[in-house]
Amino acid sequence: MNFTTHVLFSLTAGAGALIGWIRFKKTDPAFLPFILLLTCGFTTELVSFFVLMNGYSNALYYNLFALAEALLITQLYQGLGLYKHTHTGRWLQVFFTLLWLTEFLYRNRTTEFLSYFIIIYSAILVLQSIDLLHRVLFETAQKIYTHPVFLISMGLIVYFTYTVIVELFWFYGLNQSSAFRIRIYELFTYINLFTNILFILATLWIPLKREYILRSL
Repeated sequence: MNFTTHVLFSLTAGAGALIGWIRFKKTDPAFLPFILLLTCGFTTELVSFFVLMNGYSNALYYNLFALAEALLITQLYQGLGLYKHTHTGRWLQVFFTLLWLTEFLYRNRTTEFLSYFIIIYSAILVLQSIDLLHRVLFETAQKIYTHPVFLISMGLIVYFTYTVIVELFWFYGLNQSSAFRIRIYELFTYINLFTNILFILATLWIPLKREYILRSL
């Protein structure tokens, strides 16, 4: 797979963002963080493309997106009623921010990816997404393939699970083989495409009114 194909697959996040903003005025406000997440993801992919094409590292932009991603998904889950206590989401956002700042200051280089932060926040979001998925499966009568929370949770579980695995490979130095790295990134491209398709479907099924959400399942 060439670089252009990888970029085109990654930019499919823009389709979900576009759909979300077109339907924004009538969309349940609980899903606004999700639309912002897709928008940030699409913007980051565009910026990364031009930065890499000019021979520079995209680490800084990816690290900033990782923080925004962690904060927005936490805000999304707060709005969907995942947390029993109203301040849980806020404290989790504070934790993510402090963790990001700590590793960023520790590395003191804008060309390095914040692997510790990426592993920790990805693992936390996987566990939360599994909890959310469990609630949808057992507490709603709606068809799951038209349930935006199910589609979002499934996409995040797949994406962040693979992210954790890849970061652990890098962390333990299992990326020495160029062929292995290429295969890892190729698989990641297809996983990214799969999750973006799920997110596009999710934006199509986001309710126009607050007719459900987990708290009323």
